[in-house]
Amino acid sequence: MKEPESGRSGDVRPLPIAGLDGSLAELRELRDATRQKALTISFVIAGAALLLSLGALAISGDLLAFVLVPGIILAVVVYTQMMGGVRLKYKKLVVPALLHELDPGLSYNPSGYIPKEEFRRSKIFSQSADSYSGEDLVSGSYKGIPVRFSELNVQEKHSDGKHTTYQTFFNGVFMVADFNKDFRYRHWVLPDTAEAAFGQVVGNFFQKLSLPGRGHMTRMEDPAFEKKFVVYTEDDVEARYILTPKLMHTMLKLSERFRRGVSKIGFAFMNSNVYIAIPIEKGRDLFEMPSRGDLGAETARRTQEELKEILSVFDVMELDLRLWSKDSPRPNGR
Repeated sequence: MKEPESGRSGDVRPLPIAGLDGSLAELRELRDATRQKALTISFVIAGAALLLSLGALAISGDLLAFVLVPGIILAVVVYTQMMGGVRLKYKKLVVPALLHELDPGLSYNPSGYIPKEEFRRSKIFSQSADSYSGEDLVSGSYKGIPVRFSELNVQEKHSDGKHTTYQTFFNGVFMVADFNKDFRYRHWVLPDTAEAAFGQVVGNFFQKLSLPGRGHMTRMEDPAFEKKFVVYTEDDVEARYILTPKLMHTMLKLSERFRRGVSKIGFAFMNSNVYIAIPIEKGRDLFEMPSRGDLGAETARRTQEELKEILSVFDVMELDLRLWSKDSPRPNGR
């Protein structure tokens, strides 16, 4: 797998949103022409594969799959790659302009993503990241706070000796931001799936069986928070210093907003940063150009709303208010 690229797009300065209409109209024409061309080429490839497979069938039925299936796969790949080029043009054109309007300190790299080691180091998930891919890296300064986020798709490999499958355990937006509050230890706020599934008594038993490297379980004083989350920490005093009543209330609001079926939001606090894993709906792909229909201001607005939804996490957590100074004393004078 190639290494993720840096956050800078490095192409051109972002256009103002008001100046996008003409470029989007040209892009719509390119998209429609490319789709027609891609369909034509794909049908030719698939048709040739069908004719060859009929000839192969006359020789041996065993040859049918060896000719027809690769031909169909090739046709799909050609179509996907041709349309992928147009979708990339949309992202490079629209997303930087929208980000510049929201905060000029943010930059965009459509092929970049949060590195695998950083994802694993957060320990929000216990599964092994055997298959790891991503896109849409946004990085820079948002309201004066260093932030980064990207889409990720992470899978764990399962094998019974004969068959190997990959199961997705995270598909969503992974975020990293300066928490602007100095701390020494590591802390995790994770969805309380055990208590929800088995009840408080049995759930507590499983919660206490935390994985190595994730500290120990501690309970917070907020009953509503305890029903949704389980907290693991390397230091109880510092955990309470970080997880103020206001922040726990904020986490509850984010949990309700970004719940996607069984997938829920998770947090990690380490190295004076907060790491946030937000699931997205199955099959949803952010900042994408619509495959059909008009391309205009409404399309750009939908993309902008997706960006605002993600950036609102930093707003809700009020990271820009600088309520704490990194030079302020830590709990117990540490």
